[in-house]
Amino acid sequence: MNKKRFSIFIAVIAVSLSLTLLLTACSPVTLTKIKSSSFESIFAEYSDDKYHKVNQSAYKSVCKSGLIEMFFDESTASVGILDTSSNVFWSALPSDSEEKALGFSAIEAVLLTESGKQYELNTQDSSVCFGNFSFEKTSNGVNVKYSLSLDAETGKADTSALPENSVRADITVSYTLSDGSFYASVNTNNLALPKGVYIEKIRLLNSFGAYSDQNTDDFIFVPDGNGAIIKTGVPDPEFTPVSLKVYGDDPAVSTGKASAPLGAFGIKHGKGAFLCIIENGDSIADINAYRLSETSLNSVGAEFSVTDINTESKKSGQQKTVGNTYNGGLVLCYRFLSGKSATYSGMAAACRENLIRNSVISSKTVSTDGSSLPLIVNLQFGFYDSNGNFTVKSTFEQAQALMTLLKAKGVNNVYLNAVGLFTDANNGNSEDFGSFLKQLGNRQKYDSLYSYMKTQNFLMYIDTNILSVKKSSSDRAKNIFGSKIKYSSANSNPNMSASTGSYLKMSELENRIESLLDSSSDISFDGFALSDIGTVLYSDYSSDFYPRESSKKEIASLIPVLSSNKPVMINKGNFYSIKNVSIISNIPQSTVSRTENEAYCGVPFASLILHGAYDYSLNSINLSNNPEETFLRSVEFGAVPSADWYCVNTNAEDAYGYNNNINEIVAYCVKANDILADLRDARMTSHYKVQDGVFCTEYNNSTKVYVNYTEEPVKINGITVNARDCIKIS
Repeated sequence: MNKKRFSIFIAVIAVSLSLTLLLTACSPVTLTKIKSSSFESIFAEYSDDKYHKVNQSAYKSVCKSGLIEMFFDESTASVGILDTSSNVFWSALPSDSEEKALGFSAIEAVLLTESGKQYELNTQDSSVCFGNFSFEKTSNGVNVKYSLSLDAETGKADTSALPENSVRADITVSYTLSDGSFYASVNTNNLALPKGVYIEKIRLLNSFGAYSDQNTDDFIFVPDGNGAIIKTGVPDPEFTPVSLKVYGDDPAVSTGKASAPLGAFGIKHGKGAFLCIIENGDSIADINAYRLSETSLNSVGAEFSVTDINTESKKSGQQKTVGNTYNGGLVLCYRFLSGKSATYSGMAAACRENLIRNSVISSKTVSTDGSSLPLIVNLQFGFYDSNGNFTVKSTFEQAQALMTLLKAKGVNNVYLNAVGLFTDANNGNSEDFGSFLKQLGNRQKYDSLYSYMKTQNFLMYIDTNILSVKKSSSDRAKNIFGSKIKYSSANSNPNMSASTGSYLKMSELENRIESLLDSSSDISFDGFALSDIGTVLYSDYSSDFYPRESSKKEIASLIPVLSSNKPVMINKGNFYSIKNVSIISNIPQSTVSRTENEAYCGVPFASLILHGAYDYSLNSINLSNNPEETFLRSVEFGAVPSADWYCVNTNAEDAYGYNNNINEIVAYCVKANDILADLRDARMTSHYKVQDGVFCTEYNNSTKVYVNYTEEPVKINGITVNARDCIKIS
């Protein structure tokens, strides 16, 4: 692109992004600090079983849509859904046949008062038992207003006349049917609260579908890693409740929970199943799952952190800092499944349809042109250590020699992710993105590398962090206390530097993108590899305040600018960020919140959604403690193989040194290509366990891939799958 055209292109980007920023940036938030020797939670007094359980005969039909029908119980102000295709009834409250009286409710709310009290209220003990609710039936559902309080009088009083710090919250929930789906929604703009009261959390329909059966085939789905199922019929004495933060922790507030790449969860119980997708409010949602115990049924639901609240321990007690309150909708969409679709594969198919319909993911298919399955090579060119010293790990000449060697050994498609190609490309600032590294070789050597790759139809990606900065203090985002949001991550390889720095102000994204495009404008390459966008999401408490939801939208909006005429690779891939990318690298191959066992099993839920629309990889094979098992998992999950390498001379124990494991990686690539190359644009339709240690993945072109992790060959329908091996049946 010539300089004039480039300037015009930048100007267009600047205008469009500026308009977007003006629409989403907010005024600074007034912070409130609440101090107390302790913040003891005060719970509503338990009323009666009759408010917490429902006799199905008490439900009255409200409306129908497709194969589902909504019912409403006027005595408990709760809903139920009948899936007429399976005759399975799903209730917001447990049936009165349940022996346990555990106090389940339609809605729960956590309130914080400026007087330093924290209250946990619920619709059944804080509203319904007092008669402090009202409902209005509509053509497609019912709207219910719950007035939550500790006593009947407070719930009946006019909100505007209540004394300051009164314990009261009015929450209106809309239960509707549309296009064969059930929706539960709350508009947080319509919450009614007395002065001095903050609504910290809302738990919406957390007991929907809760059950105590222990059937072998029943399970709870949670988005842990690639996906996980909790087999409720398999004993798990070490189980602790699962809690996952959608899109990971907000480092501006900090919660310390494991990350989920998408907001979805589900239950398979008896003949039916449902999948719930968080359509609005996903950026502030946690997903919590429980097994049957003395205090819970088998259940899963969403909890929304409506107000940013950070808790600190002080010498005098605790201090809570109250920040932004989310203004927008909380929307849950339930899809119901039966028969052969009542599986996690069926849930994934329903989730994919929903995400495509809502323009969250792409409806495209991978363009293969008959090419081989790619090998993603994350090649470290160089890095700066904490003292500012630069270390070369791969020169351009060495990189070309590696590409030539891979080609000679039979690898016919490579995506080279060039890490550290630019000065401070992975920790720069927004004003000066970085310059081409002279230490790696001259321009002629780089052009020779790229020219060779083009002749072989290999692709070159420039790896960079968009949201991470080091140098400037003026362009760094701030946390809820007004301090710079800092990050620090160790590197397990002693020959590589740890990563430290701060996160970029959201209002500086325009400058950051301009700088990236400008720095790379005269370099020949094929696309960008974005290291941090798919892994971190934060609020920005700078003067140009961005709540987490606005940050989500800003980050998603910049990717089309980078992908307008180049493919984009993204790391790990929080789902809000992937619509316009081509490749997703490093999707977790195992669960991240806990170790897998017989009752808590990793499944390829994300893969079932993504396959055919995106190329994606799991963890790098050469860095795995068990490379063979990582390779087999990649085949099982339909992923392309990947390796993390550098080219400097290394000792024989260094897994990053390509000369130590290239033959092993090439053998895996050749095997994976034979099985998966012609499936890249196919939809993955089903995945299941055939027997212990043996799994099958099915595609929409009638292909099956079997993977055998055991030490013995296995015969399936007359086909032998060798020990520690995989096979494709077309």
